[in-house]
Amino acid sequence: MKPSSRISLALVLGVAAMQGSCGSDDPTRVGRPPVVESYAPSSHALTVYVGDVVDFNVRAFDPDLDPLSTVFSVDGVVVAQSDHFQYSVEATGPVTIRGTVADSEHSSFIEWTLTREIPINLPPAFVASLPVEGNPTLVIGNDMGFGVLATDPENVTITYEFLVDNSVVAQARQFTYHAESIGIKIVRATATDGVHTIAREWQLKVTDFPDEIPPAAVDIVVAETGTNPGEIHLEWIAVGEDGMTGIASQYRVRTLSTPILTEQDWARASERPGVPVPAQPGEVMSMTVTGVLPARTAFLAVRAEDDFGNQSPLGDSPSAVTRGMRISGAVIDALTNLPVEGAVVSIGITRATSDAAGNWVLAELGPVTDFIAVRDEEGQAIGGYYDYTLPYTVAHNDVVPLYLLPNYDLDTTYYPNFLAWFRTMTDTAGNPFGTQTRRWQLPITLYVRAFEKGGLDYRATIEAVAAEFNAILGVPVFMVVTTGVTNGVETAYVDGLPQDNYGIAEWTSDWYPRLGLIEFRTTYSAPTVDVLEVVTRHEMGHVLGLNHSTDWTHLMVGGVAPQVDYFSDDEIALIRCRYHLPRGWDSSRYEQQ
Repeated sequence: MKPSSRISLALVLGVAAMQGSCGSDDPTRVGRPPVVESYAPSSHALTVYVGDVVDFNVRAFDPDLDPLSTVFSVDGVVVAQSDHFQYSVEATGPVTIRGTVADSEHSSFIEWTLTREIPINLPPAFVASLPVEGNPTLVIGNDMGFGVLATDPENVTITYEFLVDNSVVAQARQFTYHAESIGIKIVRATATDGVHTIAREWQLKVTDFPDEIPPAAVDIVVAETGTNPGEIHLEWIAVGEDGMTGIASQYRVRTLSTPILTEQDWARASERPGVPVPAQPGEVMSMTVTGVLPARTAFLAVRAEDDFGNQSPLGDSPSAVTRGMRISGAVIDALTNLPVEGAVVSIGITRATSDAAGNWVLAELGPVTDFIAVRDEEGQAIGGYYDYTLPYTVAHNDVVPLYLLPNYDLDTTYYPNFLAWFRTMTDTAGNPFGTQTRRWQLPITLYVRAFEKGGLDYRATIEAVAAEFNAILGVPVFMVVTTGVTNGVETAYVDGLPQDNYGIAEWTSDWYPRLGLIEFRTTYSAPTVDVLEVVTRHEMGHVLGLNHSTDWTHLMVGGVAPQVDYFSDDEIALIRCRYHLPRGWDSSRYEQQ
C-alpha cells in the first residue's frame, strides 16, 4: 500500500505527513486541489467589536506544484487578492470572511464567522489610595501626601483630579497638601475614563498641636492556618488612638520568617494588604492574611496608628503555618481505562498512594516546579506498569489524571516489549510533537463518497468496517456523515492508483489532524469484497494513528499486502491504549528499566 504524493510533497515543503502512508514509491499525481498549510485566526467563530482590526491569512501549497492565487471575500464580495487581509470592524451583526486558494482547476478555502458587537465601556476602579484612613489628622504648617491609582477594564487612559473643599488643586494622581489653617478640609480625588468618573474622599482634620500618646499594644488572640494557599487567619483585640481611648486611625499587619520583636524586625517584615477598618477598643478584629508563601511558617505582628503617625509598641509575635496547595487526580490503566489501586504518586518528598478508585491527593504543598512520578512498584524493576514522570508546576486544586501503560505480554516476537511496540507504532515522524498522542478526537467525522463497481458498493462496505471499531474501544469511533467535511476524514476513489493510502491534508496550528483523506483503488468488485474490507481496516488503523508493523501476522504490516484479515490482540491492545491516553500525552516519559 502506497503513500499519495500529497504526503511526500508536503514533507518536501516542510509539512509533516501522517504516519502510516502505505508503501514507498511515490507516483506522479496531477489535478489535485491546493492544501491549506496554516491559517489565522485559528478559531472559525470570532466575537469582535466595532473599532477592532482583525488580521486574516491563509498559507497553502499545491501538491502538483501549480501556481496558486489567494483572494479574500466578505459576505461573498472579493475585497483582497493576497494571502493576508486586514478587516476593520465598522458595523454590528454577523459577517462571513472567506479566504480562497486556487490553482487553474481547483480551489480550497477557509471560512470565519464573525459576530460584530458594540464594545462595553465599564467604569474604572481604584486599586490603591493613600492615606488609607478616611479621617487623617495633620498639624498646621506640615504636609500630607495624597494619592490614588485606578485601572480601566478597557485599558483607556485615565485622567485624575484633586479637589480641596470643591476647588481644583491638582490634575494628577498624586497631591501634597500643605496645612495653613485649622479646621476640617474635604480632600477629594477623581478618576475618569472620559465617560465614567469615580471618586475617593478624605475628611482631613488640621490641628495646632500634635498628639504624642500612642495606641496601646495589640494583643493577637488567634493565628492559624487559613483556607487557601498562602493564607493565615488572624484575630486581635482593637485598641484606641490614645492607649485604649478613642478609635485608632489604622492597623498595620506584617509577616516575617522570624519573630518580629524589634523595630529592625518590623522594618524588614512584609506589609500585608486588606487590613479592616479600625473597631472600637476591646472589640475583636479579624482578617485573612494573604500572599505569604504556601506551606511555610510565618511570624506575625499587628500595630495600631493614630492620626499623627504614633504607633503602638510591638507585642507578641505568634507564628502560624500558611495553607499549602493541593493537587489530586486518579491513576488509570491505559489498556482497560480502569483505576489502578496502590500506585505511588509523588512530587518532591511528598507522596500518596492511590485508593481502590485510583484516587490520590497531595496536600499542603509549597510552591514547586518538579516532576510528578507515578509508580506501581518499589525499586527499578518493571512491575505491572511502566513508570511515568511528568514535569509539573504546582497550582492549587489542580486535577491531574495519570495514565500507566501496562507491561503487556506481547504475542509478537518482533518487538522486545509493549513500550517499545507502542512507541514504534505511534510515534509520528515529521510532526514536532511526534511522541505525543496528536490523534483525532473521538468520534471522528467520516464522509464516505458513494461509489459502485463490479457489483460492489464501496460506501456500504467501508461504512460497515468503520462500525467494527466501536467494539474495540467501547465507544463510537467514527461518525458517518453524508456531506464533505472540514474537520474529519473523507474517502476518494482513483483510477490507476498503484496502492491504497491514507494521509493528512491539513493540520491544526498545534499539530492535531484536521482533514484526512483515504484514497482507494477502483479495482475491487463483488468477488473481492473481503480484500476491500481488509484494506479498509488497515487504512483506518492509520487513521487511528498506527504506523506499519514489521510482523507479517499483523494487519498493520507494511511493505506488503496484509496476510491476515483482522487486528491481532497486540494491535487491539495498542489501539485501546492510544485512545484511552489523553490527547497530547507524551509516551516518551514512560520509563523502561
